[in-house]
Amino acid sequence: MDATCVPADTPLSRAREPRHHSPPPPCPGQAASQQEDVYESLPDTVPITTHMMAGSMAGVMEHSIMFPIDTVKTRMQSLQPNPKAQYKNVFEGLLRIMHTEGYRRPFRGLNAMVLGAGPAHAMYFSSYEKMKRTLSDASGHDGNSHLANGI
Repeated sequence: MDATCVPADTPLSRAREPRHHSPPPPCPGQAASQQEDVYESLPDTVPITTHMMAGSMAGVMEHSIMFPIDTVKTRMQSLQPNPKAQYKNVFEGLLRIMHTEGYRRPFRGLNAMVLGAGPAHAMYFSSYEKMKRTLSDASGHDGNSHLANGI
């Protein structure tokens, strides 16, 4: 078997294939539909609600992880900061907030952010995927349109 050929029955997590920008050469006896890189693509039959759910979950996770850091950043950028809120760096600021104001303080307001980020990212991902597919179909480049990829 060729070193760059990944058989269709091999799970992608166990494949020892180097990452290429172009698809690897076909394996002998492997159908053309099985040769596509499935890392960032879903079949055309996937409903838009799948993209909405993926976008919503990704947006909520991203904002939830970054929320405490944004809290410290906002305090550091304040025009008239509290003299006790002079931090050397973000990590030191986060530790000081948690020590003086409690461990839950950096997450204050997280619930309101989740209520806004979920629908916003759901709409963003689904509209991006819809426009990408529409522009790729209109340009006739079979899913590789520069205009569609540049949106």
